[in-house]
Amino acid sequence: MLGETPILRQLTVQVQRSRFPLHVPGHQQGRVLPGVLSTWLGSAPLIDLTELPGLDNLHDAKECIAESAALAATHYGSDTCLYSVNGSSAGVMAAIAGVVREGQSVLFLNPFHVSAWRGLVQAGAIPILPTGWFGPSAERLGVPKLEDVAQVLQAHRGSGDIGAVYLTSPTYRGDAADVGAIASLVHEQGLPIIVDEAHGAHFGLHRALPPHSVAQGADVVVHSVHKTLPGLTQVAWVHVRKSRVTPERIADALYNLTTTSPSYLLLASLDAAQAWLRLEGEAAAQHAYEVLRPLWNDELPGRVGANHYCGRNTRDFLRRFERGTALSASRRLQKQLEQAGLFPEYADAEGVLSIFGFGVTPAVVSSYQDILARWLAAEAPVAELFTQREHMRLSPVAAHAAIRFAMPPRAVWLAEREYTSLTACKGRIAALPITPYPPGVPVIWPGQVLDEETVDLLQTLRAEGTEVHGLKADGTLAVVAEGAPAERG
Repeated sequence: MLGETPILRQLTVQVQRSRFPLHVPGHQQGRVLPGVLSTWLGSAPLIDLTELPGLDNLHDAKECIAESAALAATHYGSDTCLYSVNGSSAGVMAAIAGVVREGQSVLFLNPFHVSAWRGLVQAGAIPILPTGWFGPSAERLGVPKLEDVAQVLQAHRGSGDIGAVYLTSPTYRGDAADVGAIASLVHEQGLPIIVDEAHGAHFGLHRALPPHSVAQGADVVVHSVHKTLPGLTQVAWVHVRKSRVTPERIADALYNLTTTSPSYLLLASLDAAQAWLRLEGEAAAQHAYEVLRPLWNDELPGRVGANHYCGRNTRDFLRRFERGTALSASRRLQKQLEQAGLFPEYADAEGVLSIFGFGVTPAVVSSYQDILARWLAAEAPVAELFTQREHMRLSPVAAHAAIRFAMPPRAVWLAEREYTSLTACKGRIAALPITPYPPGVPVIWPGQVLDEETVDLLQTLRAEGTEVHGLKADGTLAVVAEGAPAERG
């Protein structure tokens, strides 16, 4: 196995050679770690090393790190794989900053993570947000349809200096876009496409999973390795196909966002993950598919809005979203699962998301089904998932034609800011993103003029007890200070 994991191989060699470390980090391979932490970490601190001879350097990789990243690239078929120890957030920021020039625009095809906004700030770029992110009967933040993408590209053809097109696929809940067809449309316009595939690093391992975006022709693909692969939290990688973008520029941008002392525990985790993908991934995916089959084939009494797997590879079968009728109903299911020792990813007003992963067992599936059946029996069935009120809540996100950006991202970031109450912020310019968690997709962006509808949305979210980043406990939020110069973004 060590032959397939170059970084771990060299770390093992170093541990065997070392009698006593005369170098950082200060815990000295675990010798002076506090007892409780040392107990939990076990022997892991032995390989928490620094850039010693033979261990390569992430910022100028030529040896074991370069060899490991090349092996990861072979699995996906990319020209270059860049390792990130600062999560997929750094990868997303680097992708935008490394592809788009200052003053250019990024055309977003669907809702995106807040890290993409940070990438716009880094690049000095301008967002183009299309309409149609929600339909009148939409049930979730989704992926764009091919005809909608064609329409958006046609609408913006020749209308500005677009540097890249940006797509998020899959969504948090596991819906995957037709990346191949979308990439073809984008390439016909002579543009590169960046895909935030943070939740889909495992795609392509099984026939029932969507193919990954590198295989579908995307130019830059960002994977959050720790989300679905066996990797430690914070590990990610960025795949680059160099026909339309320059890998070196993305690498430079990534390293500008990375510590000069990257954790070798995280690098070892990336190394182990790439080996697992190539050697064990397909078998693990097949096993998980068989274990989860009863969950997708269930016919529970009273089931509303059935979410059965239908054999098409447009959904991630590792994820299950149980739709609810209200936040209170979702939290009841969440609590019942937690009482059984099963902790779902999140619960919100629309339902409960569970990510079963490759370590799922038949006992877990059986317990989940039993709890779900009891929950459904106790909840009154409803014919419609969304009330008219819920549609109205989502309308500020949907109606991007109505959003007014008074300042571009970097100008907002550099501007002086002040805090004001929700009742006094109408007509002001938002200075920070305002993001309900889950799922972490902002409903208000920096530079956006706060109108009555958006303020009503924030008041509703606050009243419901939703965790909203960017909105303080006292109900105040950051706005651009009075007198700051406004520029059309």
